Amino acid sequence: MGAYPSSTEMGTEYDAWVGEQASLAGTVVETDPVTITDEYRAGEHVTLQVVGADVDAQQGDRLAVFGVVEEDHTIRALNAYTVPPSNYLYMYAVSFVAGVWVLGRLVRTWRLDWASWSLEPRSTPLRLSNISVWSQETEEPDA
Repeated sequence: MGAYPSSTEMGTEYDAWVGEQASLAGTVVETDPVTITDEYRAGEHVTLQVVGADVDAQQGDRLAVFGVVEEDHTIRALNAYTVPPSNYLYMYAVSFVAGVWVLGRLVRTWRLDWASWSLEPRSTPLRLSNISVWSQETEEPDA
């Protein structure tokens, strides 16, 4: 049904999955042979040797593997791909920028009604010049 065992099932009852297909991901800790590890419970890791993976995995990469579970903590890969650590930095940076953009749009077009604690649309969108300290003209006192 497409419900493959994860690191949790592999870590707790490995022998029950021998001969079955599995889909999991882990951090590459060794490259010859390719070995991945993944935490399945606080402080507990499952370590698997990956055979048959035609990928250029470097230590520290995240390796996703779909394959058949074999004895001795080995998985015979039918498909595998790596995700370099730099991709995570890019993902977080793009997500941060998108979050700031959404927050800006929310503040610009909606306002909080304090009486009912609800969001209401603004009649006119807020502009940066409306809230900027630099745009407010200061009057000079008459001499």
